[in-house]
Amino acid sequence: MAGSHVRRTLAAACGTLGVLLIFAAFLLGYATHSVFNEGAFANRVAASLDDPRFAGYVSERITDAVIKAKPDLVGLRPVLIGLGRGVVSSPPFRAAVRRGARAMHHAIMSGAGTEIVLNVQDLGVLLESMSEAHPGLAHKIPPGISAAIGRLRELPGGERMARLARLATRLRLGTAALLLLGLALLAAAVWLSREGRRVIVRIGVALVVLGLLLGLIAKYGGDLLAMMARDAANAPAVAGLGGAFLAGLTEWAAALAFSGLVLASASASLLDRIPLVDWGAALGRWLGGPQPLMRFRFARGVLAALLGASLLIWPLPTLTVFAWLCGLVVGFAGLREAFVAALHLLPDIQTKTAAERAAHGARRRGRIALVGGIALVLLSVTAWLILRSGPGQFEPRAAMACNGSAALCDRPLDQVMFAASHNSMGGADVPGWMFPNQDAGIQQQLADGVRAFLIDAHYGTPVGDQVETDLTNETNAMAKYNAALGNEGMDAVLRIRNRLASQKHGERDVYMCHGFCELGALKLVPVLRDVRSFLVENPGEVLIFDIQDESVTPQDIERCFEESGLIDFVYRGPAHAPWPTLRTLVESDQRVLVMAENNSAGVEWYHQAYEVMQETPYAFHDPSEFSNRPNRGGTGGSLYLLNHWIETTPMPKPSNAAIVNAHDALMARIRDFERVRGHRPNLVAVDFYKTGDLIAVVKELNERPLSNARP
Repeated sequence: MAGSHVRRTLAAACGTLGVLLIFAAFLLGYATHSVFNEGAFANRVAASLDDPRFAGYVSERITDAVIKAKPDLVGLRPVLIGLGRGVVSSPPFRAAVRRGARAMHHAIMSGAGTEIVLNVQDLGVLLESMSEAHPGLAHKIPPGISAAIGRLRELPGGERMARLARLATRLRLGTAALLLLGLALLAAAVWLSREGRRVIVRIGVALVVLGLLLGLIAKYGGDLLAMMARDAANAPAVAGLGGAFLAGLTEWAAALAFSGLVLASASASLLDRIPLVDWGAALGRWLGGPQPLMRFRFARGVLAALLGASLLIWPLPTLTVFAWLCGLVVGFAGLREAFVAALHLLPDIQTKTAAERAAHGARRRGRIALVGGIALVLLSVTAWLILRSGPGQFEPRAAMACNGSAALCDRPLDQVMFAASHNSMGGADVPGWMFPNQDAGIQQQLADGVRAFLIDAHYGTPVGDQVETDLTNETNAMAKYNAALGNEGMDAVLRIRNRLASQKHGERDVYMCHGFCELGALKLVPVLRDVRSFLVENPGEVLIFDIQDESVTPQDIERCFEESGLIDFVYRGPAHAPWPTLRTLVESDQRVLVMAENNSAGVEWYHQAYEVMQETPYAFHDPSEFSNRPNRGGTGGSLYLLNHWIETTPMPKPSNAAIVNAHDALMARIRDFERVRGHRPNLVAVDFYKTGDLIAVVKELNERPLSNARP
């Protein structure tokens, strides 16, 4: 007798602990998919903006940030709030929120800093781009403002949640171990019990109850957290943010509840009788029939009062829960009937395969095997459905187009063509620039559709309104400059340098110049800052920079990217095939591939251009000289650069561009490139990009189905 009691106690303990471990494995699995993964975390934070309460809260925070930066705008607060609501609903703002959320995620998981803040940068750029309806307001908005739209300490138990998340992320690799251990304990509970099938039914019911609990948390958890907010003003933010993170639990809750239903109904089908009707009648008598025991009568009255109050205060949630309960009961009954019906087919199967076996034993083993097999299939399908989506599956309002086309989003980088400009910094609209290669500067090129930029970087020293090239470390490049500029260009350089010699020099910095900064120079940081602003306003665009770094160290290039903020967008993955798709680059916000022609050592995201690319020659003096044979980079790179311009030292000529950039001429060169190199060019670099049809040709070819693959 004592032994039997011990077995029952052990069985109950194993069953309870096993169910709890499986529940913990589900929670940890969901957290791994939705919280511990940086991209999924950022996506869910951005998804919270779909909640009107949170969107309104954020627009208020944006307005507060603008007025704090420029107090004189306080009289325009209603206008700014309306402008903020427009910004909050825009894809660029959501992309900015995702960037801020990734930084916040890193701070939470690393434990860095005493105050963890969700900070959104580039608000000045976004507000200015959305203020077309208020043109007088655009120039009044400070350009560099940011807003803290949420602090971890403002969430209920925020700091404790962060500590728990850091602990849990160390345990996430144990999710499978928790699940297996839970299943082992459940198996032990069944083995220890003398009523194994009934134990399985109870286990299934317990899983259903936990699934129902998860479903309630998923649906109403955000509102519950809002009620617990430390500051009532933050309640909308808490509701929106909590709702976005908990909503994904719905699928996991359904999977857990369905798994429980399958176990319970499968095991119940092997029992002689499951008196569902009797249970229902007994429940009805308890709720509405005579009840001689006053304590039960009191409990019944309290339960009825609570149900009535719930229907009055929360009618929809109460009816939803009631509907879920009814659905679970009906689902259990239906699955059990299906299993029972399947078992009736078993004798026919057995007569064909085991006619000579003992009827009773064979039939019993067959019934258990059949039910177990069907249950295993159902559970496996459930597990596959819940786990098949990776962390990136949840993507609120994903970019509808990549580089201007939805068709490009799912193409790898090396299967996309980029309109490129040669000596991109040399725009005809840049003040004081001699011998420009382009119709306009980089900012206008971006607006017009150029997506790859071949630039030169030099050290220069400002002298008045001009820049003197620092030639200290450029001795080896002088012969190349002489050849490129010719006598006319060199004479101009020497005249300007002689005039600057006696003037006061400023601090050396990195400039974009072609050969000599005396003939035209743009400081690199402000241009990169403009590029950042473009990327902020256009979250679906991917860019490529090929930097001819003449003596400029990789560390100074890195500094320029950091000072400009463009560092937030650089691609940090491997620079070889297989390349990520444009969608992957957009969703991770790693949208700028940066390459150096000379030295990239010590900067992990700064790649050697001619290890990444293979190119054509470029010193053509007549269209008849065009060649698509390999040049720098040989045939080793996975990206392809087509150099397509006529060299006229020292002065590039738009009249030549009009000939070689014309649709048919450019298309013929690209077709020949494909024939010779077995691959479409990825960068098509020209002079005077507006002259001719570069943008149109690139768009046309990107819209065509790929006719070739990388060799």
